[in-house]
Amino acid sequence: MNDEILEQKLRELPAPELPAAWRTEIISQARRAAHASSQKSQVWPTLLLYLRHLCLRNPITASAMVALWMLIFILKAGTPVDPGEKLLLANFDPNRPVHLVSISDEILLAQLLQEEPERRELRQIP
Repeated sequence: MNDEILEQKLRELPAPELPAAWRTEIISQARRAAHASSQKSQVWPTLLLYLRHLCLRNPITASAMVALWMLIFILKAGTPVDPGEKLLLANFDPNRPVHLVSISDEILLAQLLQEEPERRELRQIP
């Protein structure tokens, strides 16, 4: 009897039914194993593990890092923002393409924007 015939006969046999007690025991053990594995700590990247161990061993290092982050936050919060930059960011559309123009084109556009609206419509851009 070769392997194919044996596999054919095994497929034709009906699947055995497990007793209900076995089923509940198997499911309860699987739930306990899943619960135990989910309670394990998360995997930290190597750099964060190094920093965590460094800070746990040396409280001065931890204090210095906190002071550094506070300094960064204070400098970021205290830096004045140009109102024009805020306006640009407010009207920024990431789906619209950005076209870079030359200096001469920027000067021409600035002049056009300063003219009255009626003259702007009549004038053709070269």
